[in-house]
Amino acid sequence: MSTTLEDEGVMMLFGPISGSSVQPLIHSILEHNLRRDRPHLRLYINSPGGSVDQGFALLDIMAWSRIPIHTTGMGQIASMALLILMAGARGRRTLLSRTSVLSHRFSTTVAGTHADLLASRVHEDQMYARILEHYARCTGVQDLASIEAQLLRPTDRWLTADEAVALGLADRVLAPPQAEMSARPGPGLADTTDDGATPEGDRS
Repeated sequence: MSTTLEDEGVMMLFGPISGSSVQPLIHSILEHNLRRDRPHLRLYINSPGGSVDQGFALLDIMAWSRIPIHTTGMGQIASMALLILMAGARGRRTLLSRTSVLSHRFSTTVAGTHADLLASRVHEDQMYARILEHYARCTGVQDLASIEAQLLRPTDRWLTADEAVALGLADRVLAPPQAEMSARPGPGLADTTDDGATPEGDRS
């Protein structure tokens, strides 16, 4: 009988974060928790970010999951996608070596009456507090002023995979073994070990 990525607990978040993109991930996490059929789940992420509210819907379910969720970033990990990557099981948050990582202060655009703007400000303050708390919990940095100065600047801060690891946003960078550079087929992501590392390609 053929085995699918879903059977193996592999999920993918590619593209903008929205209700339609997080719904199948939430469904998969709940299904696997109901069946208790996997020792861990793995979420591959390549996303420019998107809805903060929808991202936190996924983060809450990830926190609820009794099955550890390993996260791997590739391509671009930006804005809300970074918060999702950071939420993976500690020690199991990895980045591919050529991933571009963006951390910045979140912004919103609101139109309406003065009362609408005031109400929106309350929501924005609540959301910003959640984001700060999430960074503190996931990076281990408890000085909120330091987090704001380093990672939540008013302007974009682009990071390499190694820089993201140094700042506590991920745990390891995965580099392909040299054998993969040859013409012959070599081990790929599907051949990673249970901790997400290729035998020769894992580096701190």
